[in-house]
Amino acid sequence: MATKEKITKAYIEFELMNGRAPHSAFELCKKLKIEEATFYKSFSTLNAIREEILVNTLSTTFEIIENDPEYQGYSAREKALAIFYTLFAQLEKNRSYFLAKYSSLKEAPHQFKEWDSFMKTLDMRLNEVLQEAKSSQEIIDRPLIGEHYHKGFKLIFSYVFRVWINDTSAEFATTDAAIEKSVNLSFDLLATSPLDSILDFGKFAFKTKVF
Repeated sequence: MATKEKITKAYIEFELMNGRAPHSAFELCKKLKIEEATFYKSFSTLNAIREEILVNTLSTTFEIIENDPEYQGYSAREKALAIFYTLFAQLEKNRSYFLAKYSSLKEAPHQFKEWDSFMKTLDMRLNEVLQEAKSSQEIIDRPLIGEHYHKGFKLIFSYVFRVWINDTSAEFATTDAAIEKSVNLSFDLLATSPLDSILDFGKFAFKTKVF
């Protein structure tokens, strides 16, 4: 196992076993039985490890999508749904870590520094999907606000993340429903007939009450 991967895995295990983050790189290195100099060849700070966990999750998500021969034939709406479904399937692989780290937080996860690179990359990729949707006229490119559509997907991710953190349904069916309804609502709002999706999403959001 590469040193960077080994350190990342050890960090996750430390948080889960101790109920807290290491106080310092020194403490984590003691657990790993490596020199601090070795640690700093891979990471500059402990926060960089937390960022790596998130970035790796997103990188794997896009690798899976790009290797799917059917993905390129999807509509923009279907591509957005595929990104969210695949992303949360990857987050599930470290669910215990995310529960331990973020379940008690009231703020949206993207308010924390370790999420910066994750959110910027996700935002960029979803903006590409929205540009495609404008070109195909799946959504309307409205004056002044059209260039800001992608910002709404940050809110969608934060909403679905909170649903997922609190989800106790079999096979995370509630999370899947949250993805379907929120992404469909977003595309419908950006198109021409949003009312049915607004009502459907409103009923669902009221029932889940994750905030």
